[in-house]
Amino acid sequence: MSNRPHVALLIETSRGHGRQIIEGVARYAAEHGSWLLRLEPRNIDDRPPRWLRTWQGDGIIVRCDTPQMARAVLETRIPVIDVRGGVPEAGLPLVGVDNAPVVEAAFEHFRQRGFRHFAWCEFFRKPRVWIDWRRERFQQLVTEAGSTCNVFRTKQNPRARWRSTTSSPKDMQELIEWLNSLPRPIAILACDDEQAHLVLDVALTLGLRVPEDAAVMGIDNDEVFCRISNPPLSSVDVNAVAVGYKAAEVLARRMQGRRVARRTMMPPRGVVTRLSTDMIAVDDPEAAAAIRFIRENACQPVTAEDVAAHLAVSRSTLDRCLQAAVGQSATAAIMQIRLARVKTDLAETELSLQAIASRAGFVSVQHLANLFRDRVGMTPGRYRQNMRH
Repeated sequence: MSNRPHVALLIETSRGHGRQIIEGVARYAAEHGSWLLRLEPRNIDDRPPRWLRTWQGDGIIVRCDTPQMARAVLETRIPVIDVRGGVPEAGLPLVGVDNAPVVEAAFEHFRQRGFRHFAWCEFFRKPRVWIDWRRERFQQLVTEAGSTCNVFRTKQNPRARWRSTTSSPKDMQELIEWLNSLPRPIAILACDDEQAHLVLDVALTLGLRVPEDAAVMGIDNDEVFCRISNPPLSSVDVNAVAVGYKAAEVLARRMQGRRVARRTMMPPRGVVTRLSTDMIAVDDPEAAAAIRFIRENACQPVTAEDVAAHLAVSRSTLDRCLQAAVGQSATAAIMQIRLARVKTDLAETELSLQAIASRAGFVSVQHLANLFRDRVGMTPGRYRQNMRH
C-alpha cells in the first residue's frame, strides 16, 4: 500500500482556467513526493461524483460552485481546499485570484492607450461574488478617472442561441442595442474570455472595427478563446497555475494537521496584449505621438525631457497634453511601463535583479527595489516567488 497522499481534484477540465489550476497542483505534487491524483473529466456545474461518498483519500481540491458540492466535500471529513469560492457560507479554506489587481491591470492597459470611455459586460444566471468584486472595482477606477462606466448585465445566457445554426442577430437584441449605444472608441472589459469572445463576435457582426471602434478584453487568458477570436483577444492572465500550486501547498499543511488561513489570494501576472486592444485611442496627435514614443522607448535611459524634445514641445506642454489625454504625466507613464517590464521579467525569466533593472531602464537596483515595494506592496523577490508558484 503506497504511503503517498491520495488527493482528489474536483476541478473542471472543460475550461482553460480549471486546466491551469490542475497544472499547478501537478507541479506541486511532482516536487513534493509525487502525490497520487484522482482526476476525471468534469464541467464546473457537474454534480459531486458518486464515488466521493466512500472514497478513502487524504485530501480534496475543489472548484466549489454549489451548496450540493460544498455538502459533499464537507461530509467526507477529509481536508479540503476550495479554489472557486462560489459558496462562501460553507467556510471552506479558499485559495483564489486576487480580483482587485486583475481589473486594475486591465484598466491601466486601457488608460495607457488613451481610452476615455469604458464598459463592463457580464451575463450570468446567478450572482457570482467575484464578478461583483471585479465589476465594482472597475467602476470605481473609471469613476476616479473622471469617466463613466457603461455596464451590461443580464441573467440571460445568449451563448447557445448565438452559436446555434438557426439563430439570428435578433436573438441577441439586448446586447446588440447596448453595443450600438456605446460611445466610440470604447474599451470593453468582459468578466471572462468566453464572454469577451462572444462580444467580439457580435461587434464584428454589427460592423464595428476592433479595436478602432471597440477594444475588447477578457479575463483568464484562456488560450483557446483568446486565439480563436477574431482578432485575437487580449486578456488578463490571472495566474491560475500559481493558484493551483498554492492550493496544493495549503492542502499539504492541512493534511499534516496544521492550521491554514481562511483566504489566500494570488496576484495576476498581468495583461497579455493581443490585437483586440492594441491601439492608441487618442485624438490629439501630439498626445498620441508622445504615448507611442514612450511605449517604444520607456525602458531605455529616457526621461520626460527626452519625450518633450522628440516632440519639439516644452515639458509643461507635454505634461498638460498627456494629462488631458490619459490622466498622467510623462514621468508617470514612463515609470508605469518600466514596472510592467520588471514584472514580466520577474515572472518569466531567471535574470538577476541587476539585469532586470538595467533592461527596464533603472539606474540602480536599490532604486528599483524601493519603487517596486512602494508601488506593488512587496519585494521583487516575493513577487517572483508568487508568480512562479
